[in-house]
Amino acid sequence: MRSWYKILLIALVVYNVQANAQIKGIINYKFTISDKEFPSNSVNYIVYLSNNKSIEIATASAIKTQDIDERTRTVVIKGKEGFVFKDFKIKKMILADYLGIRTQLITDTLQNFKWTITREKRKISKFNCIKATTKFRGRNYIAWFTEDVPVQNGPWKFCGLPGLIVNLNDNELIFNYELTGINLKAKFNDNIVSIPYEYTKDKAISHNQFIKRYHRAVLNNKKMANVVETGNDGSVSSGEIVLPIKMEKF
Repeated sequence: MRSWYKILLIALVVYNVQANAQIKGIINYKFTISDKEFPSNSVNYIVYLSNNKSIEIATASAIKTQDIDERTRTVVIKGKEGFVFKDFKIKKMILADYLGIRTQLITDTLQNFKWTITREKRKISKFNCIKATTKFRGRNYIAWFTEDVPVQNGPWKFCGLPGLIVNLNDNELIFNYELTGINLKAKFNDNIVSIPYEYTKDKAISHNQFIKRYHRAVLNNKKMANVVETGNDGSVSSGEIVLPIKMEKF
């Protein structure tokens, strides 16, 4: 009896992999950060799906400066764009995240999430959605996913639910993702769903290594904030470079 049960489980796994591999399309998300130190900021992301893989990239980036408490705090983003690449067949993720003003290539796993699926349901746009919750690296998240779309994926690192994530936010309402478009009949070159060419020579580090480098960057920025500069006109100024808030609490 147990042998038949194992065979059935293996068959279901193979079926899911094959079904996901056949899905090709484009998904759009709007990502909004509502941080108390900066005005609300939204970025649009596009996710390409093909051959049991996906890649998410931003459609735009920006440089923002904001004066706060008579001290200039600056967030500078330039250079190569960030991305999130997922390979569901080997359960591996490779992404580029910002570390100060530059991006860093990082490896991670897709097996990060332990979802609790509730009985609560809601219709969001045209989709019948189910509520799920999870705790991920220091924050609690609420996701609404739909089984109407046979895609077990979502924005950023999120995935692992039996359907597409339509809306996701943390319980502090700092971060919010909302589905803005989907086209599972879209035509594009499958080569798009791979590590971007400009990163082919970059050496990836682990997520733990990235955390250590992030802490060093924060410490260096605090040291720089204590440096006082004197201008040619005799004026005195000081400032602090603030790294963009992260969804993962390090």
